Amino acid sequence: MMEPRDFRAELRREDSLRREQGMPPAARARLWSRLKDAREPKPAWHRRPVWWMLAASAAALALVVFFWSTPSTRSLGGLELMQATADLKVREDGAGVEIQVGEAALMDAARGITLRNLGPLVVHREASGVRLVRGRAEFSVMHRKPGAAPTVVLVSGGAIEVMGTRFTVEERGAGGAVTLHEGAILFRRLTGEEVPVKVGQTLEWPVAEPAAPAPPQPLVTANPVVASPQPPVAAARIPSVEEILRELEVLRGRHEYEQAARHLEVAMRKQPAATRERLSFELGSLLTYQLMDAQRACAHWARHERQFRRGRYEEAVQRARGTLSCQASARETKR
Repeated sequence: MMEPRDFRAELRREDSLRREQGMPPAARARLWSRLKDAREPKPAWHRRPVWWMLAASAAALALVVFFWSTPSTRSLGGLELMQATADLKVREDGAGVEIQVGEAALMDAARGITLRNLGPLVVHREASGVRLVRGRAEFSVMHRKPGAAPTVVLVSGGAIEVMGTRFTVEERGAGGAVTLHEGAILFRRLTGEEVPVKVGQTLEWPVAEPAAPAPPQPLVTANPVVASPQPPVAAARIPSVEEILRELEVLRGRHEYEQAARHLEVAMRKQPAATRERLSFELGSLLTYQLMDAQRACAHWARHERQFRRGRYEEAVQRARGTLSCQASARETKR
């Protein structure tokens, strides 16, 4: 019969033997290597790889949301569309940017020019400046540094050189006007002549040439006094188209649109057919875009087309009638 083993005694003997022999060199090297790695500090990204990845993902997501939520600026003929009303209708072609309906703010960032249309207009960005082809607009120009070249707004009668100011320009094709509200501008005629414009002043083009001096009167010798016949009564002077349009601009600036319409109606009766078409077009534009009286405007445009078939403003008249839906309104009236 075998005697039972005393495991405790065997463990004590094995422990004593291990102490005498010591740890094997290979095991000692592995142990010291692990202890050394455990003592050395590790970077945060190594200790917390999960948090580092989460932070990077959150930053990337924030950038994507930012760029998606930031509205992109629309460009029209090289000009940035900064603001616009909901009813804005714009067309781009070789002549430039045409605003048919609504209001908008266009900016030439390189030149520091911002313009707001005051009704239908056509504007074109050129190498030397921004050209107002047709219409009326208010310009704001950032102040230029001393010695810097002026900003240029081109019109039919020349160029408006600006160092930083606010002004209103109306271009009528063969002529126009500029009114200065703030700052100072210089109007350079096509001939090169410079005309300074002050605050509150309105300059029109083409600029009237100075009148020729009157010839010297011959000396009158003494004669017996003879009763002179009664001078004939001078006929009433008919105002010129330029004077009528100048008064119209003043009334528009005061927002007295109804009075401006009456002013045009009276003036049209006294003008010849050659100039009546222009005044009729101005009256229709006033009824359409300022007074917004569709019934009066449609009736006026119908009379205008009957009187001036294939006139100079045929395309603009059709756009105005389309804006007012004149044909649909006429059909409803007949019913």
